[in-house]
Amino acid sequence: MRLLEEKVAVGVGAGVGAALVGWWAWRRFSTPPLPDKWEEVGEVSELVIYPLKSARGILLKEAQAGIYGLSVDHLEDRALMIINAEGIFVSGRQASRLPAVVTSWQGRTLTLKFPGHEDISVDTENDLKNNPIVETKFRGVKIQGIDCGDEVSSWLSKVLYDDKEKVRLIYKGDFVKDRPARKPEVKHEFTQYRKTDRALYTDVSSYHLACQSSLDDLNSRLEEPVLMDNFRPNIIVKGSKAYDEDDWVYVKIGDVILRRLKPCERCILTTVDTIKGEKMKNMEPLTTLKKYQMLKDAPPELEKAWKAKPIFGISMSIDATGSVAVGDKVSIARASVYPQFRGY
Repeated sequence: MRLLEEKVAVGVGAGVGAALVGWWAWRRFSTPPLPDKWEEVGEVSELVIYPLKSARGILLKEAQAGIYGLSVDHLEDRALMIINAEGIFVSGRQASRLPAVVTSWQGRTLTLKFPGHEDISVDTENDLKNNPIVETKFRGVKIQGIDCGDEVSSWLSKVLYDDKEKVRLIYKGDFVKDRPARKPEVKHEFTQYRKTDRALYTDVSSYHLACQSSLDDLNSRLEEPVLMDNFRPNIIVKGSKAYDEDDWVYVKIGDVILRRLKPCERCILTTVDTIKGEKMKNMEPLTTLKKYQMLKDAPPELEKAWKAKPIFGISMSIDATGSVAVGDKVSIARASVYPQFRGY
């Protein structure tokens, strides 16, 4: 286990004793204590890494949980992203075929697959050595990446837009280390965010968690069931009751401790069929979720901002890193027990 802490500048000449006192004071007054009451609620049923933003994920048996999300060797979550000719990022919201693009990873090589097209691969080490660095703007923040070349960009342009629009693929390389987790653009302060929270090309945060029972309940209300892929969580928990995660503020899996930043408000991306790569009928599952999963007991300005966005799952960051595996027991601390950690 590795606890994550904000860096504190200590003068070299201050001496070890003074440094320790300063560190203790900083820890005591700037970092809230962790909960001391943990409740076991189930176990990890799936772990998923999405190497390309908005494309299909890769199921894992175990992974490392680090500051930027789940990883296995050189496979990292949301390490690649597509941008258009104007340098603006492209997700499944704009390109409905993208969530149906299948990804696989071998060593440092990403392979993309889509029906009717030959597979294409990119070696993120050897193929990108002399490629240009691209600067773009992602969610209001300037961000860089390595251009992955003409061949894969041409492939994606054909798959996503029948070559009517041109896109490029970029890889994070060593250029996205300092991107902070992104707070929602609403007039409300989410108090569980910290300066040390980081993310790669994810929209909000480095972790997203949901419960299998919540999906099962949703599907019982739908004419056509959806997959968990529609919601794209990294960690899926089984054994808890439906929507119990709405009350979780901390999650402990072995040595790993995750901290809720906010409930996950859902958008139109959830309405894309991740097998067919096309919009589902009647704006489902959003239409059904809106009937019973709207944000409750929140400040009025937040309820107003999310009045058209139902809740499914939770966005999280990490306080203690380590390894996680399918079958690991999951313990939680509740907002109903620790309201100070609710985050809004």
